[in-house]
Amino acid sequence: MRRLAMVRDTGPMWSDGIDTWYAAHGRHDLPWRQTTDPWAVLVSELMLQQTSVARVLPRWERFVRRWPDPVSCASAPLDAVLREWQGLGYPRRARWLWLIAGRVSEGGWPAGEDGLRTLPGVGRYTARALLAFSDIGADAGSPPPCDVNIGRVAARAALGREPHELAPSVLDRTIAGGRPHTLPVRDYAYAMFDVGAIHCRATPRCHSCALEAVCALRGNGTPVARRRAAPPYRGSLRELRGTILAAALADMQRHGAALVEAGMRVPGATGERCLAAVSCLIADGLLDPGRVVDPGAASSAAVTA
Repeated sequence: MRRLAMVRDTGPMWSDGIDTWYAAHGRHDLPWRQTTDPWAVLVSELMLQQTSVARVLPRWERFVRRWPDPVSCASAPLDAVLREWQGLGYPRRARWLWLIAGRVSEGGWPAGEDGLRTLPGVGRYTARALLAFSDIGADAGSPPPCDVNIGRVAARAALGREPHELAPSVLDRTIAGGRPHTLPVRDYAYAMFDVGAIHCRATPRCHSCALEAVCALRGNGTPVARRRAAPPYRGSLRELRGTILAAALADMQRHGAALVEAGMRVPGATGERCLAAVSCLIADGLLDPGRVVDPGAASSAAVTA
């Protein structure tokens, strides 16, 4: 402890103040922060990928009420899980959850980061989040997770850079080295999330940020580029995929040309693009290949419709 104090006394640490800020301003009321159950944590992590907290809140609560553990989810048909997921986007995440439920029901949760990464759809971030936020990693000593928001906070505050300018190993070391001794990994990661969500956005809102006084980027006056606009959803392959999958889930007897024709309602759709969307859904395991009878004929029918 004396050695730690001597290191801290040599100058301000880039994360100084984040602990007291988090105590006063952290989003402690988020329901998935009230549990350490790995299944509930995993559902929240997969839902929150590329989806806002506001959209996830009611859906997470409904999902974990319906399937409170891996066994209950694994026993449900995939179609039921996909229907429950509708509106959140990126339905591959729902299939991953269903597949993980089956694996965990049979063999339990894998041990450690490497073991968790053998689960479908679980990469480095999700594995570390499970270890940090759930009770399966209470004594694992895993490093803090690093997502886009946490990486942005650490890169800017500690190094005066943007995260894409740094190697992942540098970000990992910076994040791990910035944890105040007053915060366990769980609370430290949540605090970093919240600074990123409230203040350190793509275009930052520095006023009243926990790290405003020590932030290297703010100190050197480096301008922050605005985030490039995301590709439009309207008329995209994503919209085609979603429309066709919704039609398939709404009517289990619908197949072939009828599925392709459902996609033709999307602006800019063509038979070829609809067929490409169907092929993607099949490749992702979201659509049974048996429901596409003579896809070439289906495409031709849609083109001439």
